[in-house]
Amino acid sequence: MASLNHARANYNNNRVATSEQAEEQRERLLWKLLLVTALTYLVWTDNVSIILGPVSFAESTEQQDGQPVKAALFDFSSGKKKSGRKLTEVEVVLPPNALNNVTFAIDPAFARRYSLPASEMEPRLAKCRDYVEQYAPLAVEEMRQYGIPASITLAQGLLESNAGESKLTRKTNNHFGIKCFSKRCRSGHCANFSDDTHKDFFVKYANAKGSYRAHSQFLKKGARYKSLFELEPTDYRTWARGLAEAGYATDKQYGEKLIAIIQTLGLERHDKG
Repeated sequence: MASLNHARANYNNNRVATSEQAEEQRERLLWKLLLVTALTYLVWTDNVSIILGPVSFAESTEQQDGQPVKAALFDFSSGKKKSGRKLTEVEVVLPPNALNNVTFAIDPAFARRYSLPASEMEPRLAKCRDYVEQYAPLAVEEMRQYGIPASITLAQGLLESNAGESKLTRKTNNHFGIKCFSKRCRSGHCANFSDDTHKDFFVKYANAKGSYRAHSQFLKKGARYKSLFELEPTDYRTWARGLAEAGYATDKQYGEKLIAIIQTLGLERHDKG
């Protein structure tokens, strides 16, 4: 009788062990199916690009077929995300004749799209970074006094002045394209440059600081920009689109360009003051 009970116990134990093994096998199979499904999606979808090693700045914004990447990129060589967020939340595609200092900050894929060498991109991005380093203290000072995000001021300065190298900026210290509408301005107050019409006159400043202060006062005093000052200084996205909607520039992509510049160059770090 004892031997029969022992045999039954062994049989039950074996059944339990077999059941547990079967359950483990089912779980492993399920995970394998999920992994295969995920890999299949990643291989065939048009929305995700996997980077198997370190990637360059230009390469990290497009797939090889030229389509924009619509998901965050990963660098599997380190096992971490290449970036904590997308390089840019907006996509601005510039035409081939739009090559200047801020081109690659607005459209990071520009070089690859038009098969330009790195020698065209890096020096221009370096000029943008140099501009930011030089004028960030001014932008932060204006933010503290007037409430305009420093990232917005820097992005506008970069865009309007071509990173400080436009003819207007070099001759007049005008970094923001601020025009002179006075009919009786004193001699040397403004200069004529071709813009929307041949009669456009732009204000001249003694230095960059004067231009940055005038930019702050221009926005602060402008009724059409009033609602922007109710925003948080860190809300550069709404600021950028608000400036465009209020008509700061005639360019329909103005707001998106500002956002692209801010995100590409990481200018939002200056909004923390």
